[in-house]
Amino acid sequence: MRVLGISDNHNAGAALTIDGRLVAAVNEERLTRAKNASGFPERAIAETLRVGGLTPAEIDLVVVAGEITPSFFLRRAPRFHQRAKAGSGQFGALFSLYIYYQVAARRLGWPYRLDRRWSQRLLARRLAALGFRCPVEMRDHHQAHAEGAFLCGPFARATIITADAMGDGVTATVSVGRADGRIERVYAQSGLAALNPYYSRVTALLGFTPLRHEGKVTGLAAYGDPARLAPLFRRQLHFCGPGFSTLGHPLRDHPRLGWRRQLWAEPPADVAAGCQRALEEAVTAFVDYWVRRTGVADVALAGGIFENVKLNQRVRELASVAAVSVFPHMSDGGLAAGAALAASGGRPAPLPTIYLGASYDEETIRAELTRAGVRYERPADIADAVAEALAAGEVVPRFTGAMEYGPRALGHRSIYFRADDPSANDWLNKRLGRSEFMPFAPMTTDEAADRFFVGLDGARFAARFMTMCFDCTAEMKRVAPGCVHVDGTARPQVVRREDCPDAHAILTAGERRGRPPILLNTSFNMHEEPIVMSPADAIGAWRAAGFRCLAIGPFLATAGAA
Repeated sequence: MRVLGISDNHNAGAALTIDGRLVAAVNEERLTRAKNASGFPERAIAETLRVGGLTPAEIDLVVVAGEITPSFFLRRAPRFHQRAKAGSGQFGALFSLYIYYQVAARRLGWPYRLDRRWSQRLLARRLAALGFRCPVEMRDHHQAHAEGAFLCGPFARATIITADAMGDGVTATVSVGRADGRIERVYAQSGLAALNPYYSRVTALLGFTPLRHEGKVTGLAAYGDPARLAPLFRRQLHFCGPGFSTLGHPLRDHPRLGWRRQLWAEPPADVAAGCQRALEEAVTAFVDYWVRRTGVADVALAGGIFENVKLNQRVRELASVAAVSVFPHMSDGGLAAGAALAASGGRPAPLPTIYLGASYDEETIRAELTRAGVRYERPADIADAVAEALAAGEVVPRFTGAMEYGPRALGHRSIYFRADDPSANDWLNKRLGRSEFMPFAPMTTDEAADRFFVGLDGARFAARFMTMCFDCTAEMKRVAPGCVHVDGTARPQVVRREDCPDAHAILTAGERRGRPPILLNTSFNMHEEPIVMSPADAIGAWRAAGFRCLAIGPFLATAGAA
């Protein structure tokens, strides 16, 4: 069975499954070059089918992840939706009304069914215009999150936790996944949960862009004193079994009114630290409660809340939890994959590859280098050439193979540098036009990982995709200070040879030169741009950053005219 999954909300995208196997997945932002692009993902649909080698007429079913999120009105008026998300409407009165509408529609039933039916008809017409002749089904937002977390994870049975701002009137769910692929929901909390806008509102209050810069707040939190302001945040968000505290009057959440006005005069690091502490306490209490209720100690996580790598570490550290996996594309950008897998009858199995996007052959890359007037050579061993350049102190962007699916660069669209320079976080961020508080992530081989990180047991699957922090060993702090945060943690990518042979070869080539098998790895893009997709994107970002070397396909390019 050939199933196309699509999502048309935040970070819209498409995913293709064939007989229960995920074969292609792309998000719209990589094609439009607009970060977190939302709306009907027409380009992502076309690209996903191209990667999968199918036409619209060959698809048996299209499943849409999100029944009334976005609502029918927003699907009819995507420009209004995008303007509202970009402006003050993100957390203004319209946002509050949207929350209440979604929750009320779900509770009453008939408005939900009506909105879903209208949305289904609208999307079916748009898909028919693209050549699709198959049925179109709608799937619950959090169900798609749960399906991605479980069906792509390492557990035959799991407690599945989903949590995000809101989808289809719900903020958080708990389910139990079984070996035959069945997922039984045992709890759902409405979109009125205080968890809903919690972290993003603080992100905005600190002057960052919500739904984009939450990671900056996570990094900044390590520099503050959580004890000072955590009590204030706990009054807003706390666990009160079986779920979370609920939202108060909308005016209480206005950044200039209510409890938040007390934060304006506080040091930003303390605000971030208090916010992070309260989030960790509430979510870990929620997970602990439900793991004990279900009796299933393996936990699968998905939803935008679990982009927070420090929170994921705290979940893994719970005594009641045996092991944790995080869906690699945990936020709304990954909904299409979960929906498509479930609709095609997928069974739980570890995701065999995260490299599900576009790839480019040698001749295409050569032609683009020539067109751009770039000087390049084709070394006998590109991994050895990259290792040599890194040993000489060069920053080396790496473009190879199929594009990663999800928010992390995992070796196919990455920028590498030696991990022993503690100043790299400052000067390299400046070159890339970024401002970050958390250091760049380390990449190491699976064979060496236990030398550098504490507590990998029970989380090795998550470590493959850079979705969790770990405490660093003394050796890690000594040999890779450029990747260790002020709190002594790092968020690694642990590379298995079978997952990413190219990155593994570069790491081992460095080890042959007497260096530790560990590198600084950050995404290949300039600030506020999506990760590069094509050779042209890669060359443009490389030139904008002003690096001397570029390893692209089998070629090593150097700055200067050809």
